[in-house]
Amino acid sequence: MTLYDEYAILEAKLKELEGRKDALREKILTEMIAKSEEAVETPVGKFTVVKLKRWQYPNKVIKLGEDFKEAKAKAESTGEATFSESESLRFSSIKL
Repeated sequence: MTLYDEYAILEAKLKELEGRKDALREKILTEMIAKSEEAVETPVGKFTVVKLKRWQYPNKVIKLGEDFKEAKAKAESTGEATFSESESLRFSSIKL
């Protein structure tokens, strides 16, 4: 087996495991909420229901963000902005 084969197999396994983990997370969360449990101690660790904030911004703030993106793009295209490069590996799996 080549390094490439091993990498591709691990990538596929990780994707499958992430899907299984996400499904378990939803089941555990649903169960804990149904039982009104805020935290559960287990031999493998503590599971806690936490609140996540999702912000909704007014149009003026959204507009500022859009203006900022445009200013960044302009600075990149005119050479005012600088960049550095580093090597990285990208893997694109084939559809099985």
